[in-house]
Amino acid sequence: MKRRRLGRTGLEVSEVGFGGAGIGGAYGASTDDECVRAIRRAVELGIDFFDTSPVYGNTRSEERLGSALSGLRDRIVLATKVRFPEEADLDDMAAFMRRSVEASLRRLRTDRVEILQIHHQLGAVRGRYMFAADPPRFAPRLTAADALRFAEGARDLVREGKVRFLGITAWDGDKETIRAVLERGSFDTAQILYNLVNHTAAGPPPLGFDDFDQGEALVSAAANDIGVIGIRSHAAGALADRLDRSVKPESDVARDHARAATLSFLRKGPVRTLSAAALRFCLDHTTIATVVPGFKNEAEVEEAVAVTGLSPLAPEDAAEIERLYRRQFRVGL
Repeated sequence: MKRRRLGRTGLEVSEVGFGGAGIGGAYGASTDDECVRAIRRAVELGIDFFDTSPVYGNTRSEERLGSALSGLRDRIVLATKVRFPEEADLDDMAAFMRRSVEASLRRLRTDRVEILQIHHQLGAVRGRYMFAADPPRFAPRLTAADALRFAEGARDLVREGKVRFLGITAWDGDKETIRAVLERGSFDTAQILYNLVNHTAAGPPPLGFDDFDQGEALVSAAANDIGVIGIRSHAAGALADRLDRSVKPESDVARDHARAATLSFLRKGPVRTLSAAALRFCLDHTTIATVVPGFKNEAEVEEAVAVTGLSPLAPEDAAEIERLYRRQFRVGL
């Protein structure tokens, strides 16, 4: 497993990490045993960066990680998050954060996490946004000032050794707000969306773009030595030969899966699946320190680890991906 520097944290982490949404049930059902085996297999194969949240599976992801990582804690870098359920919870951020972190540590069966992240959309003004559509679930939007208060409120947790570094979730928000937060220097890492069907973290969107504009966040992160955690590498499971669960025809996952059909030319030679090509595409962007697919079983872990041994995508394939992207995957143009 190759390792990369996680920005100014100085931590060296596996270029493929383990995203905790899958073991929380976000991408289809899996049993406790399947998840524990996947986690332990990941460590065995050299994955040492694990990212989770108390929101994933209503704490199930953290609980499964805590169970599986018994005896392995000193071999990994662990990241979790804080989400404030209501705007009133922002009144005393420090107190809420402490309760959230201490509960996470109990579930994770550890005394510290390396990275604590904001698990919220960031925007120019406070408000309420839907973070999950089925069923609809909402959370307060945080401003740049709120994010800076989060960093201030975490000072005691850092001093006590319960947290080492702070990060933000830099997607599905206002791009100018995210850029301003990244430039302030209070946060060491950022989770940034980048995948085969959304390149806006690296450059401006094409005409007719209909997804989240990431506002060239990878450029801002590189300029400020922010450690980048690549998320949504497989567009919530859409960038695969087959969907692993039922989705609504009008959903973003269904839209992205249809677009993925135009990328079948990537399946050749050692790249046998679209999911392998999707991961290789993200790994080829060297600003990203670690990519964290949402694994839920050993087979997914093993395929991802195998991708780290593959060569970068061929220049002509990268050019064809860009051509299709600029046309928003409309064929015949």
